[in-house]
Formats: sequence, structure tokens, C-alpha cells
Amino acid sequence: MVRAAAALPRLVNADFAGSWATERSRYALGMPLVAEVAVDVPGHDAFTWRVPDALCSEVAVGACVIAPLGRREVRGFVVRLAPPDAAPPCRAPLKDLIAVVPGVRVPNQVIALVAWGARYYRCALGEFLAAAVPASVRTGREPQPERRLVRASEIPANLTPRQRQVVASLPEGPLSWADAMALTGCSRSLLQRLVACGALRELLESPIHEVAVPVPPERHQLTEEQQAAVVAVWEACRARVSTTFLLFGVTGSGKTLVYLELAERVIAAGRQVLLLVPEIGLTPQLAARVRARIPRTAVWHSGFTDGERAEIWRTCAADGYDLVLGTRSALFAPLSRPGLIIVDEEHDPSYKQEAVPRYHARDLAVVYGQQLAVPVLLGSATPSLESVHNGRSGRYRVLKLLHRPGKATLPAAEAVDMRRERRETGAAHELSRRLLAALRETVQRGEQAIILLNRRGWSPVVSCQDCGWTAMCRRCDIALTYHRLAARWRCHYCGFSEASAAQCPLCSAALSAQGLGTEQLEALLCEAVPGLRTLRADADTTAGRQGHARLLARFAAGEADVLVGTQMVAKGLDFPRVTLVGVLHADRCLHAPDFRAAERTFQLIAQVAGRAGRGERPGLVIVQAWDPAAAPLVAALTGRFKAFYDAELALRAEYGYPPHGGLLRIVWSGRDEARVRAAAEADTAQLLGVGRDLGLTVLGPHPCALALLNERHRWHTLVKAPARATIQRLLDAVGSFARHGGVHTALDIDPQHTL
Repeated sequence: MVRAAAALPRLVNADFAGSWATERSRYALGMPLVAEVAVDVPGHDAFTWRVPDALCSEVAVGACVIAPLGRREVRGFVVRLAPPDAAPPCRAPLKDLIAVVPGVRVPNQVIALVAWGARYYRCALGEFLAAAVPASVRTGREPQPERRLVRASEIPANLTPRQRQVVASLPEGPLSWADAMALTGCSRSLLQRLVACGALRELLESPIHEVAVPVPPERHQLTEEQQAAVVAVWEACRARVSTTFLLFGVTGSGKTLVYLELAERVIAAGRQVLLLVPEIGLTPQLAARVRARIPRTAVWHSGFTDGERAEIWRTCAADGYDLVLGTRSALFAPLSRPGLIIVDEEHDPSYKQEAVPRYHARDLAVVYGQQLAVPVLLGSATPSLESVHNGRSGRYRVLKLLHRPGKATLPAAEAVDMRRERRETGAAHELSRRLLAALRETVQRGEQAIILLNRRGWSPVVSCQDCGWTAMCRRCDIALTYHRLAARWRCHYCGFSEASAAQCPLCSAALSAQGLGTEQLEALLCEAVPGLRTLRADADTTAGRQGHARLLARFAAGEADVLVGTQMVAKGLDFPRVTLVGVLHADRCLHAPDFRAAERTFQLIAQVAGRAGRGERPGLVIVQAWDPAAAPLVAALTGRFKAFYDAELALRAEYGYPPHGGLLRIVWSGRDEARVRAAAEADTAQLLGVGRDLGLTVLGPHPCALALLNERHRWHTLVKAPARATIQRLLDAVGSFARHGGVHTALDIDPQHTL
């Protein structure tokens, strides 16, 4: 029999090494053991099995084991060992563990971190561990060469128009067959025909092959500001104090240099470093800089194959790396001697995972530092309001880098009023005269530019001007985006796509593409500036293996004058020849139904502005907006950060939003809207009843702003509480919601968006 173990709050601060030593000594005296094993079964933290004599020397806390569960075999991780008399009573004998997966052992401190996260973010311990440890590690998968497709250098002349569209819509770098089919919307047989005629080539890529991205050499020694920051954090490292530091540094002030100097000191002292970044797009250039000084660096993100992730995990567990650089899941890397945790761009919402487990890597990193008694360094040019508040209240120690080193200066900034532009030109141009003039001057000087438009595709809406028909997703209540190169309409939420059409299906009138995306912007720039060389960085052009790295390497090598892109070009990039940054539709997201809209807009504009003038040449930022006087834009362009934070924090306090309180979002989804609504109303009533004396504000239930996604209707309720601890008390009091047939209930603690 398999027994479900009791809840495991004792795991949060348990001394696993000590407890295991105790149980080991007991077994040496002949006492049997039982194992509590966390498996990926929602609603259960762990199940109990007996450790057979044959496995006693292999089973340990953190080991991956295979166990019988009903009629199937499952894999999970041992989280506790105990003598049989410590297990709850059972009517039938316990079943035995079947086997131990060789070479897999999750460190005790990682299990403790996951246990804390499972409790706080309200998911089963096994669910969280399954997300923290790659599936390929549990199955023992080895890295294998991957079959991928790449465009041929010479395209045959005898292709059909459809075949030419398919080839033209593929990015430069290699793609898996599945990615190529999803991106083009074509069948595998069509791709095979393109391979047969020589338009595409199939190649085998070696495991863990990474594209080298050129980086500028270090241009200076540490400044006084940087040195002061290094000394402060290093003292905490030596004392092994779990202080959390907030490093506020203007763009280009050298935060990365501070990270590297600290990392070298920590590694020289025999410890390891964990460096988190929010997105894959930030890793290629940063990885090159880090490896230039710390060769034993692992890059950790979802862009690798399953086998590669397993190999990286195993090498890390064997102490093969001194530093792990990666996205949010790298927080759970099996480091044995962590001495410093760094979270770069700590404000970025990508640190919050939107699927179970819905953890925030920045916040969990702070908890990890406290558990390990090591300092945590949070860095940003535009800190989140939560971190600013923690700095002002004394929870974080604030360090500042207010100047760019050497001769580099912050770029000059200009705002273009597009309402005035339309009045003076008599036409609705997407590119202002000022931006085009600056772009021509930049190219003539042999310099580079970055143009940001946070929307991909050709046009976000396709409609009929005669009858009003609009191309809508069949699965979502969302307009389809027109992708001209692929000749397809696509939903950017569920992935649905279909071939585009020129005529309205209702009245046969010509369809009109409305709005602007990066694909169209690239075409407009080339039309306005003849001979302009462009590269486009968005989800279409960076798809596939090492897509970001290949594109950035080309831009660094000077193959393009302009890099056009979505928000992935807004932060973390350092190209000394970039002297101009342009931003289109800068105020588009200000009126989104989300309380963080102003903060997100401010951060995006300030971050992308910082890409200009990072070398010795001065930089210029031109921002196009319909409301250039909007407070977030003015603050980002003038450097009045304190005024923005003061005003926004005051608004948050007035309306009870974080950081002045806790926040819980509950989302109900299902195919039957009536059932979804009924479930939302019933559960919200339960919340109101239980939390009557907790000082809560309950907003909802209401349909979500994105009310239909992937054929599922969505309702949500937002709960505001005086503190984050109050949310936890509320959920403790609720226990669990009733099950509603056909309805999925998702709890999002500390949500980063409310759409």
C-alpha cells in the first residue's frame, strides 16, 4: 500500500544533512527505513514507501526514485527518511520502492527552497519539484545531436509562390522541424519537398553548441561608486550574512562589472555564484562577458534540448561549474556551495512564472539567501516599486551607481508629439520627420540604431471597411495578427493560424490591414531610407536554436545599421556603435486595464533609452507618442525617477495595491461559461465569508480582460489585503475550494498582471 504523507511544513527550515546522518546511523544498527517521496500529483505533498534492503545504500534525501503508485510507476524525490514507527498508521503493509535513478541527487538546500515555495505559492511539493528539476534529469536522458532545418545559401528558381513564402518566413538560424511547421503553418511534407529541391538543408547540430556573440572589451577600471558597491556586498559575503542589496544603477553605469568583480572574489573564496537574468535574449552577450573572466560558467535556460539540460544539470551537480547564469529556473540549479545570488533586471515581470508553480524568482531568491545565509544582490536601472519600497523601509540596503564610467554620458532625449506631426504633415505617418532625419544622420556617420515597437507581425488587425468583418481567432476573443512574409493570420495567445486572404469572406470587398507591427516597420524604414540594412528581433526571427545569439552576433559584427525589435531589444544589450534609439507608440500600453501599466511603460522606455551612447560617442533617444506629456514618459526621458516613484507609490497606497498590501488573483476557466461563472461566484462567496475579519477588499468575480483564451472562458476575482501575510492566513482559513466539474481554478499569489 502507498500512504499519502502528511503536510510537510517541517521541510522549510529542516537541517536535512543532520537528519539524514541520524537516520543513516539508525539503519547501520539494523533499523529499517521508510521514505517520504514527493511525486507530481496535484493535491499531495508526498507519499510513503518502504526502503528495501537492496536500495538502502542508494536512497538518500534528494535522491530520485521510481515507485509504484496504483497500476503505474512514478518518479519522485525523497524528501524525508524515517523509521517505520514515525510514519502514520496504515491498514496494509507499505509497498517497496522499485529503484533509484543513478546520478541524480537534489541538494538539501534546493529541497528546502522548493518546500517553502510550494507552501507560499500553494501547489503540491511534487509539482514544484517536477518544475525545478528538468524531466530529462529524472529519466536519465543523454544529449543527442538534433536534426534541424536551415535555409540554403542559394534559393532554387523553380519554387512555387507558396514555397517561396515558406522559405522567406523562416529565420536565419537552424530550426527544429516542429518549430518550422509552427512558424510557417505548413505541413511536414512541404518542408520535405523543400529539402529535396535544395531550398532547405537538414543538418545535425552537436549537443550544447552555443553561438559566440562578440562583446565590447572592458573599457575602464572600477569607479568609486562601483568599488563602494563591491566592498559593501563582499563584506556581507565574507561574514555570511543574508543581507539583500538593491543596486540601483543608471543604464550603462557598469552593474555587470560589479557582478563580475564580486563573482571572482566569491569563487576565489571557494564558493559558487548564481546569476539570474529575466530572458533568454539577455544571455548570449552576458554569457560571453562572464566566460571571458570565469571560464567554468554554465548557461541555463529553456533554449536547450532535453538532453542538453540534463547534461548541464548533472555537470552542475558534480561541481563542474563555478557560476550558473540563467533564467528563472536556474534558481534551482544543484549548486553545492552557493555564496552569492545576483538577480539582474530584478524589475522584469518575466521572473514570475505564469503556470504552476506560479513563483516569482526574484522573491524566491531573497528567501533562498536567507535560508543559505548568503547575500542577495538585486540590480536594475528601473527597480520595481516593491523593491523601491523595501529599500526605503530598510528591508533592502540600497547601493547606487548614478554615473556612466569614463567619457560615456546618458543620451539626450526628445519626445515627438504625433498629434502635432499629423496636423503639420496632413497625413498619418508612422515615422516622424525627426526620427527619420536622425536615422539618416546616424547611418551616414557609420553608427547604428535600435528602433523599438512592442508589437510583432505586419498588422495587429485585419478588417473589412465595408461591412465591418474582422479576422478573429477561432479559439480566443482576440483579433488575428497579419504576418505578411508567411502570408498567414496568427493568434499570439493560443498559436492558432490560417492562411491570409485578400477579400472579405462576407461581402468580398478588399480587406484592410490596420496598425503597425515590427515586420511592417522594417519595410517602412527600408522604404524611407534607401540602402538601409536592417535586422529584426522578435519572436518570429529569433525562433529556433540559438536564434537570439545568431541575430545579435550579426548586429555586433556590423551586418546591419538598424536593429528593429520588440521589448527583447530594450534591456541588457551593449553595442558601443549604437548612438540612436527610437521608440514608436510609446504610450500604447498606458491605458491597459492593469495597475502596473504606468510602471511597465516607464521601465520599458527608460531601459531602451539606455541602449544609446554606451560607448564614447554621444547618444540620442527619440520617443514618438500621442501623449508625450504622460508622466511615465516624462519621468523616463528626463531622469526624474524619484518623482515618478513617489507619485506611483502614493497611488498604490491610496488604492491598496502592492507594495502597500498583499494581492491574490483567482482565475476560473472552462469551456462552459455558465459553469465558470457559477464556480467563480461560489468560491468568491466562500472567500468573503472566511475573510470577513481580515480587512480584505474583494473585486469580482468578473470576466477577465482576455475573457476567452484557447476555447476556455475565463473569470477572475482580485483580493487585496493589508499585507502579504494576510493572504496566507486567508488561504489557510479557506483550506481548499470545492471542485467544480469542467472548471479549473488557479491561484496566483502576488500576480504580476491582471489581464
